[in-house]
Order: sequence, then C-alpha cells, then structure tokens
Amino acid sequence: MMTIEELERAFLDIDFQANRIAKLKELDPEHLHKFNVRSEEIRQQLLHMGLHPDLHQSLEERAPIDENYLPAYGWGKKVLNILLLGQHKKRYIPKQQEIYFRKEVAERSRLYAYAKDHLSID
Repeated sequence: MMTIEELERAFLDIDFQANRIAKLKELDPEHLHKFNVRSEEIRQQLLHMGLHPDLHQSLEERAPIDENYLPAYGWGKKVLNILLLGQHKKRYIPKQQEIYFRKEVAERSRLYAYAKDHLSID
C-alpha cells in the first residue's frame, strides 16, 4: 500500500519514464521494463483505492505490457517475405513492435494523468 506522497512520486516517475521512452529513437528494453513494473505498481494501487467506476473499469482492463510482443505475420506477408528474400520480415516485425510499445506507453501515460487529475484536490 502506497502513501499519498509515494503515489504522487510514482505519478511523476511514470510521467518522466513515458516522456523518456517517447523521445528515444530506438526503444530500450530496460526502459520499457522499468516503465512496465512501475505502471503495474500504480495500477494495482489505484485499483485498491476503488475510484470512479469508469476509471476502475479502465484500470481493470489494462494488462501489463507484453515485453515479448510479436505481431501477427499472416499468409500474405509470408509470401511477400519469400519474394523479397526475407527483407520484409526483418523490417516489419521491429517496426510493428515499436508501434505497439509506444502506443501502450502513451495510453498508460494518459490514463495515469487522468487518474492523477481525478485524485487531486485543490
């Protein structure tokens, strides 16, 4: 269980990590892992707090980022890969992985920013 101060620091940390990942030219698996771990800590804490039902549902639907994500590679892409002598797959998979990771980081960042605004009392 986190205190309010720890939760506030966790929100700042997750925001910093999301910005760092967004600015990197190539995704670093270590940065992604740190973000994923911290994100799960925050998500569990917010679920434990029992916030607004819509926010709670959004948090429940989120699973940790799959750090070993591999995009689907259908029959048509396999044929294209054979015709291009393997070059398509070498470019396609890393590009799709990067798109997936950046999208997931951005979605979590927005969700936690919303939760932080929802919690703040000025």
